[in-house]
Amino acid sequence: MTIVYLPVVRRKFDAELAQQRFTATQAALQLVIPDLVSPAAPLGEPAELLAFIETLDQEPTALIVQQLTFTGQEFIDELISRYAVPVLLLAEEEPSVHGWLHLNALTGLLSTANALHTHGLPYQQYLGGVDTPQGAQVVRQFVSSVQAYQAVHHLTLGVVSDHPTGFDFSGTVPRALTQTFGVQLKHYSIDQAFAAAEQLAPVDYAPQLEYARQHLHGLDAEDPRAIKMAQYLTVMHQKIDQDHLGALASRCWPDFFDKFDSAPGGVFSQLTAQLTPVAEEGDIHGAVSMAVIQALTGNTAPAFLGDVTRLDPTDNTVTLWHDYGAYQLCNPDYPATAGVHPNRHVGVSVDGALKPGPVTLLRVHWDQQGYRLLSLTGQALAVEPQFNGVSGKVQVTLPVTQLLDRLAQSGAESHFALIYGDYAPAVTWLGRWLGVPVTTLDQEG
Repeated sequence: MTIVYLPVVRRKFDAELAQQRFTATQAALQLVIPDLVSPAAPLGEPAELLAFIETLDQEPTALIVQQLTFTGQEFIDELISRYAVPVLLLAEEEPSVHGWLHLNALTGLLSTANALHTHGLPYQQYLGGVDTPQGAQVVRQFVSSVQAYQAVHHLTLGVVSDHPTGFDFSGTVPRALTQTFGVQLKHYSIDQAFAAAEQLAPVDYAPQLEYARQHLHGLDAEDPRAIKMAQYLTVMHQKIDQDHLGALASRCWPDFFDKFDSAPGGVFSQLTAQLTPVAEEGDIHGAVSMAVIQALTGNTAPAFLGDVTRLDPTDNTVTLWHDYGAYQLCNPDYPATAGVHPNRHVGVSVDGALKPGPVTLLRVHWDQQGYRLLSLTGQALAVEPQFNGVSGKVQVTLPVTQLLDRLAQSGAESHFALIYGDYAPAVTWLGRWLGVPVTTLDQEG
């Protein structure tokens, strides 16, 4: 990912102050973006801008354009003719009133925004210094949104057989998915995966079995179903490596139980823990949701995919549950523990409770109007497991009775992806980069 910083200036304004703000801005940006591409000094003429961008080794993934002072549209016009990438517009606040108008940078920001808007190009603006806590947070959210935008545009998603009967929302229209997000699908047969898994020798599946033994409490590594889990994991990793898969949407029941004598929860928990998100029940848009929300973290932390199972007005919480979840997402007081599927009583499944902390929920939603991102933020509470499997209670701001109405009336799917951290601005900006509307479910109105 290549983020390019372009500070522009009209030197008839306060050039000394502009230089000071350039130095401070460049240093602050580099704290968030260590590999930031930046000129050595502010750019005062379009010719200087062109000379700098001609030195770029790679095409920009995104641009940070800073109005150190007022400029006209001559700089942004050069960029519009060359790039169609996410843009963060920065402008310095005027340092004082009365006397000399030192910078007039806000006027320059609006002029630049006008040009981008006129050409239908997406951008986000911020007035103020990025060397402040608030400004640094804006930059972090921008970087997260660009990471997710890049990830989804390069995502190859493995689809393992069809979704179960009755799970219509798990399907997709491949052409619309690719046109909107850039996602490519690659299909596999679950029966062929089962057959391949059963042929593996211990030396082949030993690394996955050892990983499970180290991370999943209470696992009996000699249990035949633990071995089946490791065998199937090995087959999936072969597909992931061979076809460069970034996520999976997999059929699970009844096939795992009836054809493989094993539960899918352990398999999907471990794959997700290893940063290949998996959506059960063949939920393609659920898998995209997980991949997107994981990419907000720079693919450093796993996502969770949960059913919306319970609303509790007494503490204004939503309970999310599934029969799997990445090991490291569990509260150390209720760690990921080997168990059996709550309905089928077959292992290896995973039990645990989500750890406490701020969270963001996301759903890539599809209806007759097209795609939309549904988002929600809240606080995962430190509570015991609510059900067998992996579960968590998320406290939200909107009264849960109103939230239920918003979920149902928007036609929201029952699976939501969850990531730790507040990424609400990044989700909004991601929608802007994709040209996809965003509905923030916890906002009233």
